[in-house]
Amino acid sequence: MDAGALSSFFEHTRTWGRAQRGMELFQFAADALTHLASVDGGFFIYRKRGVETGGEPQPPAVYHTFGTFAEEPIAPCVEQLLRSSLTLDLPTGRWLLVEDIPQDDLRTWLASLSVLEFGVWPLYSREEVRGAMVVARTKAVVHLTWETSHALMEACSAQVSLALDMIMAIRIAEHASQRDLLTGAWNRLGIERRWPRVLDATRGADERHVIVGVVDIDHFKRINDTYGHPVGDRVLRVVAQALQEQAQPDELVGRIGGDEFIVIAWSDVPDWRPRMLAMQRAIREHSSGTCQVSVGGSVFGLDGDSLEACYTAADERLYENKRWRKQHGESPVS
Repeated sequence: MDAGALSSFFEHTRTWGRAQRGMELFQFAADALTHLASVDGGFFIYRKRGVETGGEPQPPAVYHTFGTFAEEPIAPCVEQLLRSSLTLDLPTGRWLLVEDIPQDDLRTWLASLSVLEFGVWPLYSREEVRGAMVVARTKAVVHLTWETSHALMEACSAQVSLALDMIMAIRIAEHASQRDLLTGAWNRLGIERRWPRVLDATRGADERHVIVGVVDIDHFKRINDTYGHPVGDRVLRVVAQALQEQAQPDELVGRIGGDEFIVIAWSDVPDWRPRMLAMQRAIREHSSGTCQVSVGGSVFGLDGDSLEACYTAADERLYENKRWRKQHGESPVS
């Protein structure tokens, strides 16, 4: 076995720790395979796990085609095989001559690309196959022994698997840092990080308007002082749950400090009142009348062109609502 080839490969993998996302990692790995393992082309199969959906795996997909496979679209037969197997229903962990591939459509497609050898190495996460590293050679390799070639492929798939798990762990930690531990709502950082996605979604959404709403619990200090902080914590959770039940999947609910919440929502009309007053009523009903809140809101594009400007306008209206309710005991518009 060529110890020098393996040493060069592992030296190359030191840079993989810089990868922030899977696509960047796949690019690093493709470069190593091309320059150190005489691979002429390949792609990666992977089932992403949605951090914000509790780690639920998404359907498998092909990522970062390179070399031979970057020149032509991936054949439909690959997509068909993916429906039943992340490793394309092929023997894994070894090179195969194209003529030995049992699937007719796959064999024909690879032959049309002048592929001589083809191999699939599985990618693991927590002892489970999560994807595959798919590689090809269009010419015979004479400067690497079979043992060295096999060891390079095994090392690469193992390093990619490990790095993918590390990236996922970092994303989980980032996600957790953007959640309010008490209520499960987003915290200020979580809202600010997701605000650009809201702006992206506004493009071409002429019939929908972005509402920035704020919610403040009435007499919250009195609740804590009279009944204790555990009761106050339960009130915060009740409010967060009611807001989250009212919010649509693409809307945001955050706790931005103390007893104040923020809501980023959509409205069919350029008016914040219908959505926010509906949430105000929902909180009262959810708590059987024991918890009441004051609300304010603004419309992005009308009251401001930034999250900060919209929040300032909404906060001013919240205190108008709070003052009115102190005088009259109910919302001025309900």
